[in-house]
Amino acid sequence: MKLNFTKSIFILSIVIGLGSSSNLFAQDFTDILKAPEAEAEAYLNEYIKPAMFSFANGMAGGWYNTAKAHKPLGFDLTFTLNVANIPNDERMFNFGNVRYGNNQSFNNLRLLSGNTNTDLPTLVGGDTDETLVLAGDYQAPDGNTYTYTAEQFPAPEGFDPESLPIAGAPVPMIQLGVGIIKNTDVKIRYGKYEAAVDPSSTFGAELKYGLDLFGIGVMHDFKQWIPGIKHLPLDMAIFVGYSRFKTKIDFDVDEGVGGGFVASGTSEMTASNTTIQALVSKKLSILTLYGGIGYNAVSSGFKVKGELTNYNLRDSGGNPYTVTDPVDLTYDGGSTFRGTVGLRIKLAIITLHTDYTFQKYNTLTVGLGLSVR
Repeated sequence: MKLNFTKSIFILSIVIGLGSSSNLFAQDFTDILKAPEAEAEAYLNEYIKPAMFSFANGMAGGWYNTAKAHKPLGFDLTFTLNVANIPNDERMFNFGNVRYGNNQSFNNLRLLSGNTNTDLPTLVGGDTDETLVLAGDYQAPDGNTYTYTAEQFPAPEGFDPESLPIAGAPVPMIQLGVGIIKNTDVKIRYGKYEAAVDPSSTFGAELKYGLDLFGIGVMHDFKQWIPGIKHLPLDMAIFVGYSRFKTKIDFDVDEGVGGGFVASGTSEMTASNTTIQALVSKKLSILTLYGGIGYNAVSSGFKVKGELTNYNLRDSGGNPYTVTDPVDLTYDGGSTFRGTVGLRIKLAIITLHTDYTFQKYNTLTVGLGLSVR
């Protein structure tokens, strides 16, 4: 069977609940994992890194739509969709510039054109006509030399950024905020989901996946403690929030000995962020204008754990090459400036809001909620 491995795992991780069709994932990415593990990991690092940062930054959106805290036991229940835009210069990567290990470049994974100075798409880099080739001898970590039966396959493509209003990973979020004491809100994000994909679907393999999301935030009105500003006709608050996300997907792929690839195991995607911002808002009838300034720290990771056997890579005795846990990628985005401007409309207890956050991965947020003071 064929499995759209990388793209299906990553997109399943980030759009569960959006009802996306598996027909979006027709391109087969299994072949990249047939490369030597260091080369496969280096390629996938360049391919998914921008989307991973987009997702981690998108998780920081949607925490607030006003700086005014609820009265005790007042609450809001809000659904938001956040998309962090991937900068233009990160939507493609240069094949010949990729380095891994001791400053090594690709060896067994090659371009059919022979032109290494070629830009290839990331997950949101659009289409490509380039073809990749696996060929030559591979000196494996077990000390044996394995030889590829030369094979060709299309280079992985990405979503067309021109077809997206913002080129990034969509992050849906459901959140509950509750007022406690001293003009303070506690905000909770939580989600847990498990399901299976029918192997007869276009994923072409048996998949079982689960999602685990948790986040907690606190918004506190600091204006009340400062005599010089507490009577200003504005709401002001400080916000601190933390979110973490983990997806675990079990997979089982069998192209058969003649097909060249057998794999079973688990993939994991993780992301976390910490957000600190000073907030201000002004209510004008049904309209509230709000904004914030502060910083955001993000990190994320992607792993493929399990055993993969490649029957097109054999030693002198004809034995196929088997690799365990081939991919382990970690991304540390550090701390970056974050500035937000937005507006909210409230009709009775129904709220509609949108905001835009300026940071390295600029983020658009739209939301719908219920708010009871």
